[in-house]
Amino acid sequence: MKKKKREASSHENQVQAYCHFCGATIGQVSEPNEKLVNAIFYCEKCRLNYCDQCSYEKETDGHLAQFCLRCDNQIEKVK
Repeated sequence: MKKKKREASSHENQVQAYCHFCGATIGQVSEPNEKLVNAIFYCEKCRLNYCDQCSYEKETDGHLAQFCLRCDNQIEKVK
């Protein structure tokens, strides 16, 4: 008897990054300030994700960069 190959459903293949502070993903509304989340960022030092609403932005070397609220480390955008 042949075994059927189990096909992965579409939701098993798609993992979305979310903010560890408010729990929002891109396109959802962040609860703390009730604004739309446009991006998720990763902090190497804290090893946590933060949305653009739960992190802060400041100018460094002539361009805007996102920073972690916990450790003030510059954070990188998650794909």
